[in-house]
Amino acid sequence: MIKEFFKRYTIFPANYKITVGIIFPILLLIIISLMILFAANPNSFQLNSFFGKQSVWFGVSIVAFLIVQSIKPHFFYENAYILYGFLILAIISTYLFESVGGSSRWIKLGAIQFQPSEIGKMIVVFALAKFLTDLRNLSSVYKTITLSFILTGIPALLVFKQPDLGTALVYIFATIPMLIWRGYKLSNLFVVFGPFISIIAASNIIFFSIWMGFVVFVLYYTRPKLINAIGVFISNIIFGTITTLIWNSLYPHQKNRILIFLDPTKDPMGAGYQIIQSKTAIGSGGLFGVGLGNGTQTQLRFLPVRNSDFIISVIGEEFGLLGISAILICFGIIIYWMINYAQITRNQFGSLSIIGFSSIIFFHTLVNMGMAVGLFPVTGLPLPFISYGGTFLLSMFLIIGITQNFINNNFR
Repeated sequence: MIKEFFKRYTIFPANYKITVGIIFPILLLIIISLMILFAANPNSFQLNSFFGKQSVWFGVSIVAFLIVQSIKPHFFYENAYILYGFLILAIISTYLFESVGGSSRWIKLGAIQFQPSEIGKMIVVFALAKFLTDLRNLSSVYKTITLSFILTGIPALLVFKQPDLGTALVYIFATIPMLIWRGYKLSNLFVVFGPFISIIAASNIIFFSIWMGFVVFVLYYTRPKLINAIGVFISNIIFGTITTLIWNSLYPHQKNRILIFLDPTKDPMGAGYQIIQSKTAIGSGGLFGVGLGNGTQTQLRFLPVRNSDFIISVIGEEFGLLGISAILICFGIIIYWMINYAQITRNQFGSLSIIGFSSIIFFHTLVNMGMAVGLFPVTGLPLPFISYGGTFLLSMFLIIGITQNFINNNFR
């Protein structure tokens, strides 16, 4: 049985052709990450340091990147729902282990901690890509869009309860570009997704009024049937009225993050401290930065979480605007080439998967950098290939490895 499995799903010899436009920027980001982790922490030569652990995980990730090159692309399509089922069980099983910092996100196997929700980002993309690929036509528009959000919403809800709002949002966000890539119009997505925006907008009467005006404009521009337009308008009103219920269902730390996002000075020495120090670090870097290892916010430990969620603040202080711009250019190149290859990949499952993967990288980058300067609430989303985190780095390399696999084996 094992022999048949390897015969059916593995490639020997594997095709290790490298797409320079994707791999080279990633290596630059890894180098920047290791430089920052080395300079920002004492005893960096020790294996149990942030630099040492990340270096080990980088080696593991490279091995994983190479291994997935030997797997036939059909494996991911044929077993997408099976992997999805394992993901649900893995996320549920995290509640059987002792929580860390009030969160039940990890499966512990001896000295190794594993966060299944990180790998889950990739699996959710596979499940949705298979679902959209198997559609014979796009006639049942709203049914398909709703089922797509249910498919990604189930693991997102389980992850949210861990609690991990940031990762849950990644699951949901990846759905939108994949649906657009499959051929659904933005107006179709608006009908399904609009009411959820109403929930957020209803937190402020002015924002809600502006949003409802936009809803009316979209309905006028798209000109749906009168009964459908009335239904859309009423559903947005109804969803807007349940904002209080949604707010009450949030965990205290999630409420606090939103309040601090609106006004960091409300608790400058508490929950708002991180955002204030992050802005200070980025602002003090200026155009060219103060130099590697010379950042006062970093070296004097004024900036918490400097190795993971707010590592971009360290880069901003020590390398300045030019350093941050270089990182943005690297991510822009990566996403550009992923979308470019999604266009020429002949297999729809592979094309949709690459779009989903690029959406994950884009969302992580957007939110991480946004929360560092106060544009978004703190959600705990790390910066791809740069932030410290073993499982996260591994999941990113698996995403890139599978993307490279689809590119090299442009399967029908």
